[in-house]
Amino acid sequence: MSTQINAKMICSIIAAVLVIALLLLYKNQPRKVKVSEFGKYQGYSEAIYDGNKRISDYLTLSDGRKLAYDLILPTKKGNPASEPLPVLFKYTPYLRTFTIFDKDGRNIIAGLFSLDWKERAMLRIRYWLYDRGHLMDPLFRTKWLKDMMKHGYAIIVVERPGTGASYGVPDMSFEPGAKEGNEILDWIASQPWSNGNIGMYGDSFQAMIQFAIAGMENPHLKAIFPTSSPLDNYEALMYRGGVYNKAFATFFSWATSFLESVITPVDADKDGALLAQARKERSGGTLKETSSVIFKQYPFRDSIMSDGSNLYEDRAALYPFIERINLSAIPIYMTTGWYDLFTGDMFFWYNNLTIPKRLIVRPLDHSEIEENQYDLDFAAEAHRWFDRWLKGINNGIMDESPIHYYVMGAPKKEAWQTTKQWPIEKQKLTRFYFREGKTGSITSLNDGFLATEAPTAQDAFDAYSVDYTTTSGKHSRWTAVNWPRDYPDMSSNDKKALTFTTYPLDTDLEVTGHPVAHLWLSTDASDIDVFVYLEEVDSKNRSTYITEGNLRASHRKLSQAPFNNMGLPYHSHYQSDWAQIRAGKPAELAFSLLPTSYRFHKGSRIRTTIVCADADNFDTPIIKPAPTLHLLRDMHHPSFIQLPVVQSQ
Repeated sequence: MSTQINAKMICSIIAAVLVIALLLLYKNQPRKVKVSEFGKYQGYSEAIYDGNKRISDYLTLSDGRKLAYDLILPTKKGNPASEPLPVLFKYTPYLRTFTIFDKDGRNIIAGLFSLDWKERAMLRIRYWLYDRGHLMDPLFRTKWLKDMMKHGYAIIVVERPGTGASYGVPDMSFEPGAKEGNEILDWIASQPWSNGNIGMYGDSFQAMIQFAIAGMENPHLKAIFPTSSPLDNYEALMYRGGVYNKAFATFFSWATSFLESVITPVDADKDGALLAQARKERSGGTLKETSSVIFKQYPFRDSIMSDGSNLYEDRAALYPFIERINLSAIPIYMTTGWYDLFTGDMFFWYNNLTIPKRLIVRPLDHSEIEENQYDLDFAAEAHRWFDRWLKGINNGIMDESPIHYYVMGAPKKEAWQTTKQWPIEKQKLTRFYFREGKTGSITSLNDGFLATEAPTAQDAFDAYSVDYTTTSGKHSRWTAVNWPRDYPDMSSNDKKALTFTTYPLDTDLEVTGHPVAHLWLSTDASDIDVFVYLEEVDSKNRSTYITEGNLRASHRKLSQAPFNNMGLPYHSHYQSDWAQIRAGKPAELAFSLLPTSYRFHKGSRIRTTIVCADADNFDTPIIKPAPTLHLLRDMHHPSFIQLPVVQSQ
């Protein structure tokens, strides 16, 4: 009897020990904590794939044109995913894959990306070690796709007609591009590796085409993730303020020409014969050749092309798609940066869309905003968005404030702010008038004051003999596409300009929103370009570029915008509204600067600088002898800049 009792006791003790051991083991296991908040994401799905397989081939449109594509499928232990997957799709004129090294091992993309010696060395090592080391494929170019791949997404990048290895001739118009994209979506949905749930991604033109395709109401397109897109290419890009943007046009012409040298044939094209045939089809009609002819040929928004169409309203405008996009109800997560080319237009997009929407505004330029940077884990936001809409994972992203924006100059813990509307509720539109005086902060032509008190003088102005050498630098936002902006100390430019500068600030002062310039001027010239810069001047009188705006005086007539532009000054830029300045008569120019969010620091100054040329970026006609401008600042002609001020807490 005692033996049985002892045996039972021993079994009970062993069982208890095992339970305790299991509890301790469970406790010490890393818990899969679910986190889904801005810039952070984990625990909502598993990274079950450990590799990938790239396939390159042609698909055929209904009209017979063959388009080259790269398909990348996730693999597990070398085997491609056996089940259909949600698909991320990019439609691009900028190549699906770059050939980095030619057949002789020469690095042929170094010039396009301005690589330093470390980056060149890393590419060379990759070239030696990996089968695909000679290529810059979609995963290499867009880093956040690697994590998406591990979590069960297929990736496809298709080259537009007349670009890369695709057949046909280039046509960057949005209507035909939308129809092509609609066909491709149906084709993707019919493939065995696709489960029919498709999302689109990409920046710049690859973002523009997403909006156009969204207007097609294709049932397979579940969400898009456009980074940096204009609503109106005339004003946003090619003729900002009615002045030809030569910096971007020159870059675009050079870059698209360069892309022709790094095209990658599809897998089956071993001898390059298919690529040679594709090139032959577009002989004389590459993007470079097309753009160099078109851009400068049509200086007004209502300029008519030789075929009778309107370039900027019929072909290159996206605002005609707004109603169609809203009817589609496709969710859209947008991204821009305060130094981006299309900052202003991304806010127009936000305020014109009624579908589920989100917007991020980063402290970056066009070259940086689709990458993880010091400010944000961008990959986490992409993952959260596509998990929500392509996989149906309720991760709470739609429960957050719809706009996240970064306040530049603020402490890191205060930099990211949120709002449910734009412009933000707490902005106070404040006029800073141009006044007389000597601030001692710059040896400019006038060194005037910028003050909130309106002028009282009956007759006051500053005379400026136009200097055509003024510039915001060779590395401005307008060329920051493949490499970052690098603005100089603006004080060297300010010395050649009219400047208006505040007293040193008594406290920090935040400007968040759209500055608007209201300038009164007179001149004997029949036309003149005006550029306005907003800058911060530190205690050592170094001047930092914040934002800018400009307007050609003959384009000054105000009009009604064909979309909600938040009440900002809008100019038709129609030839029919063009009007010369009447000699010696006051003329008023009202125009917005690109939006910003910047905290000016206590002890620093706010400066507004006015010039009549940006020699490295815009094409201002040079008049000889240089005309004289009178910038009026009297009680009847009060010139000022209106700033959206948010007093710091």
